[in-house]
Amino acid sequence: MRIPVDSVVDAVKMGASVQGDVDAPVRVAVYLDAGAPSHIVSCLRDALVPQTTSGLVRVARLDAPVFSVKADTDVALVVSSGSPLLQDRVQQIVIAGVPTVILCESSVEVPFIQQDTAMLGLIAASDATRLLSSLARWILDRTDKDTAFAANFAFMRIAAAMRVVRSATMANLATGALFFMPGADFPVMTMTQLGMMLKLAGVFGKPMRVERAYEAAMVLAGALALRAGARAVARRIGRPGVVFKALVAGAGTFGMGCCLSAYYERDIDYGPLNDFFRGAYSRAKTLLAPAPQAVV
Repeated sequence: MRIPVDSVVDAVKMGASVQGDVDAPVRVAVYLDAGAPSHIVSCLRDALVPQTTSGLVRVARLDAPVFSVKADTDVALVVSSGSPLLQDRVQQIVIAGVPTVILCESSVEVPFIQQDTAMLGLIAASDATRLLSSLARWILDRTDKDTAFAANFAFMRIAAAMRVVRSATMANLATGALFFMPGADFPVMTMTQLGMMLKLAGVFGKPMRVERAYEAAMVLAGALALRAGARAVARRIGRPGVVFKALVAGAGTFGMGCCLSAYYERDIDYGPLNDFFRGAYSRAKTLLAPAPQAVV
C-alpha cells in the first residue's frame, strides 16, 4: 500500500492559504427547464444563498431564446423533469467546459445519461436531504474550490469538513509510522492539526481573527496530551509501539477534527472570554506600572 507522504506536505501548508481559499470566486449557474419539479427548485432556492461576497448564483431558463454559458462558471445545475430541449442544452453547457449535473426526480426522465462522468452527472432524488448531500459530494468531486464552496453554501460544509479531516488523519497516520526518532514527529503532526483547524474554520465560514488563537491553544493542548499518552504506552510495549503511535496519531487527529467540526457548526461567542483577557491585561498593567514618585 502506498503511503500518502504528499498528504503530509499538503496538510502542513494548509493554514497559509486558507483565507485566499475562502475568498476564491464561486460561480454557480442554475438552469430551470419548463417542467422543473417545484420542490427541487424550492430546495435549491433555500440552499444556494451565498454567504460571502465572492459567491454568485445565476439563474436562467433552459428554454431561453438566447441561451449562453458564462465563461467563469464553476458548475452548472440543470433542474428538469425531462424535455425535448434538455439534451441539446446540456450538451452546449458541457461543450463550454462547465461540469454539469441534472437534478430530477427519476433517472427515467433523463435516459441519455447512463453513468456519471467528470463533466456530466445525474442526481435523481425526491428527498431534499438526499438531494443536497448528493449534490455536495458531486460538486466537491469536480472543483478545487472546496473551501470557498463550503464557506458559501452551508449544505456542503459537513462533506467538505470530512474531506479535510480524512486528509489530515492520513497525513498524521503516515507521519506516526515513518518517524522513528523520539519527538521528531511532533512538530509535523502538530502543524498538520493546526492546518486542519484553520481549514475547517474556513469551511465553516469562520474568519481568520484573533479568536482562532483560542482554538489553536486547544489543538496544541490536545496534541501534547496525545503525544504524552502515546509515548508512555509505546515505551512499555516495545517494537509494536511504532504501530501504536501511528494509530494514536491517526485516531487522535480524526477525533480532533470531528470535535472541531462540531465546534464550528455552532456560533461560539468569544465576547466574555475576550473581556476577561482584556480585564486581566489591564489589571496586570496597572499592578506592574511603576508607582508615581512623590514631589518634594
